[in-house]
Amino acid sequence: MNRRRSAFTLIELLVVIAIIAILIGLLLPAVQKVREAAARAQDSNNFKQQLLAVHNCNDTNGVLPPVYNNYPNPNGSMGPPAGMGTLQYFLLPFLEQQNLYNSVTMSSDNAMNTPLKVFMGPSDPTVPANGLVTMMGMPYGACSYASNYLVFGNQPGGSARIPSTFSDGTSNTIVFGERYTVCGGMAVGWQMGMCGNPPTWPYYYTSANYLSLMLPQYAPNVSACDPMLLQSPYTSGLMVGMGDGSVRMVSSGVSQYSWNLALNPSDGLTFDNSW
Repeated sequence: MNRRRSAFTLIELLVVIAIIAILIGLLLPAVQKVREAAARAQDSNNFKQQLLAVHNCNDTNGVLPPVYNNYPNPNGSMGPPAGMGTLQYFLLPFLEQQNLYNSVTMSSDNAMNTPLKVFMGPSDPTVPANGLVTMMGMPYGACSYASNYLVFGNQPGGSARIPSTFSDGTSNTIVFGERYTVCGGMAVGWQMGMCGNPPTWPYYYTSANYLSLMLPQYAPNVSACDPMLLQSPYTSGLMVGMGDGSVRMVSSGVSQYSWNLALNPSDGLTFDNSW
C-alpha cells in the first residue's frame, strides 16, 4: 500500500508564521516594560546607596564633602587617602569601597579607572560596555549621577551640613540627578568631569538668577544632548535623590519654577502644583 506523507501546506506555514509574529508583537511591549521596571529599580537602588553614604559621611565628619576639593581636612593631607578629590571619591568608604579609597594618594590616583556599578545608570545609553570613558587620554570610571553644586559647593573641607544647610527641608531639595555619561562630545567619570569636579551641574548657572536654571532633557538623542543639563533615559520624567534619602521621579511636566526651587536648599519658597 502506498502511504501519503503528511506535510504543511504553504498556506498553513504562512498562518503559523503570522500567528508567531502577532505573539511577538504582543510580547515585546510587555518585555520592554519589565526591562524598564527592572532598570528603574536598579536606578533607585543606586540613588539610595549614594544617599545613605551622604548621610553616613555627614554623621561621621560633621560636614558634607564638596563637589571637588580638600576633605575632610580643609588644608589637605598627604595620603593615603588623598586630601583632594571628588564628592564621589569621598563617599567610597561609605559605599563599601574603603580599599579603593585608600589606594589614592596625593601623587597617584589608582581608583580613577575603576568602573563602579553604583555610579552607572542601567538605562544610560551612553555608558560604554566596559564602564570606562576616555578623558584627556586617560580612562575613567563612567558616571551617570551628578551632584548638586548648589548644595555641596566646592569649599575646602566642605561647607554643607545636614540638616542646617537645608532650611527648606531635606525632603524638598535635590541632592543627585541623572545625566548621560557621554553628552555633547563630553565624557564624565566619577573621579573627573561634571559628576564630581567643577564645572559640575549646575555650576555654570550659579551666577545667574536662581530661577533661571534650565529644565532637564528627557530621553534626548545623544547628538542633541546638552552637557550643561541633566538627562533622563526615561521620557516620563527624571529620577532624583532627595536630601532626606528618598528617591522620586520628577515628572517631565514639572515647571521651571518648581524645578529651580527643588535645586536650591534655602530659597524659602513653595512649589507649584507641577511638583
